[in-house]
Amino acid sequence: MDRKPPSPHDLETLERGRKIASAIETEVRKVVYGPELQPLIDILILALFADGHVLVQAPVGLAKTLTCAALAKTIGGVFNRLVFLPDMLPSVLSGYDVFNQETRQYEVQHGPLKDTHVFLADEINRATPKTQAALLGPMEQRHLTIGRKVFPLERVLLVLATRNPIEHDGTYDLPEAQLDRFLAQGTIPDISEETEMQILSDPDFWRPAEDRLQRIKPVTTPEEILTIREAIFANIHIEERLNLYISRLRQATWRHPLVAWGSSVRGSISLEKAVKVAAFRAGRDFAEPKEDLVKKYAIEILSHRIFLKQEARFAEKATSPAQVVREVLDEVKYD
Repeated sequence: MDRKPPSPHDLETLERGRKIASAIETEVRKVVYGPELQPLIDILILALFADGHVLVQAPVGLAKTLTCAALAKTIGGVFNRLVFLPDMLPSVLSGYDVFNQETRQYEVQHGPLKDTHVFLADEINRATPKTQAALLGPMEQRHLTIGRKVFPLERVLLVLATRNPIEHDGTYDLPEAQLDRFLAQGTIPDISEETEMQILSDPDFWRPAEDRLQRIKPVTTPEEILTIREAIFANIHIEERLNLYISRLRQATWRHPLVAWGSSVRGSISLEKAVKVAAFRAGRDFAEPKEDLVKKYAIEILSHRIFLKQEARFAEKATSPAQVVREVLDEVKYD
């Protein structure tokens, strides 16, 4: 099918967007050190332009909060963080009505999601499933419901949820439906000696994060992110055979003998979105095939949507959802 090339205005927007994406990474790197955090920075920038959310598992103290706060500052946005706890009610997240004795009226007390552009749901698996589910509406539909009132959220809203990787007592696995709402999942290893020395060599390492964040300058606005996002999805096209390749990869996850539940269709949609944004960031021609980009992001985007059979734990060869995706990538050919 013949497609129109981007208009001069859209080309200008895309070029401006590439410079902004690069500038965001440069600014974040002023306070976040080491190659170990590069995958997190990369996937957060991708999710920002793809209108998605990210789930991450990493050791404590690896600058996840600092990375999110830095990202919010680069776009001139608002950052909020909430530590999830076993006794936390959904209303802490969404907000609630309070009766004002003086005015004799109910007033809304908003939670941390209102007017927020980057939100860190810290240790989300500590909260009960009921509280975890309170994130579903905001993440998917960009609004909050308090009583009978509906409140719109910012159109640029990026949620990063972390999972406690150490303790299992008093934690709750995320429901499959909520896992599926995340564009991608990343796993960050511990940092190397070289990275640790970089951190300790920073003359301001002892200062509060708020002080170190003063180094970062805003390089764009949430409104401009929306404009760039529109230009990306209007002009970065994927050939039909590449979409067929993405579809076959997803369907192959269901046929693996150790998989009880394969990736949902939302996995295919998320992978296509990631490929478009990655192609935009790489400055590729709008009609160029992008098979390598599918392979680059397939594990991060599909693996958290795959659930193994119980016998996978006793298989001769260690199997994980990520390993299933690797096998599927070897099995399905792009042609």
